[in-house]
Amino acid sequence: MNYKNYIDLGFKRTDLNDSVEFNETGYKGFCLDFELNNKQSISVCAGELDKPKLYIKKASGDIYHIIPITPEIVKDLLFEQKEESKKNIFEEISKCC
Repeated sequence: MNYKNYIDLGFKRTDLNDSVEFNETGYKGFCLDFELNNKQSISVCAGELDKPKLYIKKASGDIYHIIPITPEIVKDLLFEQKEESKKNIFEEISKCC
């Protein structure tokens, strides 16, 4: 996937201040993140847009399982996420009306 695909899926950009990357490329780098829930997120960084990673927070604190995934898995996870959000919205609307 390319940068625009991630942004269109709802990823948020965080600019980095990486002097090593700047010395090599002229850019300071960035990461794109999508929070699935309070324990899971997907992240991908500049130069590795084809290598997203799934982060799962361990019960013991701020340590994470880091699992390499494919861009196809990202699309499938976020499609499910969007469908679930739509379902929740429709459920809320039906409760109030």
